[in-house]
Amino acid sequence: MALRSRMKDKADRSGAAEADNRAPLPRPGEYLTDPLLWASWLYHHDEMTQSQIADLMGVSRATVVNYLQQARDLHYVKVVVRPELLNSIDLAQQLKQAFGLTECMVIPFDGGVRPPSERIGRAGAQYLDQILVNGDVLGVAWGRTVLSLAENLPERAMPDSCVVQVIGSQRSAYDGFTAEECVAFIARRLHARSINLHAPAALSNAALRDALMREPTIQEQFARIRSCNKLLFGVCTVKANSLVFASGLISVDESKYYIANGAVGVIAGRFYDIEGNWLRGTMDDRMIGITLDDVRSVPTRIAAAGGPDKTDAILGALRGGYITALITDEPTARNILGRL
Repeated sequence: MALRSRMKDKADRSGAAEADNRAPLPRPGEYLTDPLLWASWLYHHDEMTQSQIADLMGVSRATVVNYLQQARDLHYVKVVVRPELLNSIDLAQQLKQAFGLTECMVIPFDGGVRPPSERIGRAGAQYLDQILVNGDVLGVAWGRTVLSLAENLPERAMPDSCVVQVIGSQRSAYDGFTAEECVAFIARRLHARSINLHAPAALSNAALRDALMREPTIQEQFARIRSCNKLLFGVCTVKANSLVFASGLISVDESKYYIANGAVGVIAGRFYDIEGNWLRGTMDDRMIGITLDDVRSVPTRIAAAGGPDKTDAILGALRGGYITALITDEPTARNILGRL
């Protein structure tokens, strides 16, 4: 569709002057109901040129261009590049071979126009839509990229599926990136059952955490977490501006122990080093959520992450075997391969 659209656009540009000089036809009454929808259908499905649509609708070609752009902005139209093709490019193949990945999608660099989390989230939504089947138990962590993925996930009916929160709740001092919000968003898109983890992600002390973990309700929820056959998560850095600190999950002061011991990244609140070794500390003793051992036990482990500052964090996660499917961008892929 995209190639045909470009060919039509070229034809439209070459004939724009002639089209604008022709007297417009009377506008058919039916187009008054929703011209954006009609113009989109004629252009993408009937493969009419913009000039032909302008004649048919009795408007200028410039108006048709505006209709088509508004239709894109309002999500009347979805242009999709087949995600499996991004799995076949050389960078993706090198990453798959180097780390034993089952899948890898590498999207091209856009010059820094949009944040990596937004672009990778869009690509991740296409990938997730491709691999999900009704009956899946999908575990979901949290993060900017995960939320972007959720927002771009196509709506579909998966009534026999569950979307499971795999880390407890964080404070709501920041918007949109909490685990429960990501889980609820994805569950609504899939018309699937949403299962939340009804506990804080971090307790004030280990004794309180241990007591809460003995509660039957929490044990049932962890049994569901361990039944996940697919897991979706983002990757955080240990830099001061990392979401792991903005969320209130851990303070910068408490993180100094992990950083001093070589921490480079965080998955679902768990710190690890450049070789992927799980670094355990006081935070782990008072935390309620999936562990890195649990992560490795899930058959399909999808990481949606990118950006030059996340090179070490993603590399450590790959070396630790926490990822089976990676969705990232070109600069990050090149940086990772440059470290081998």
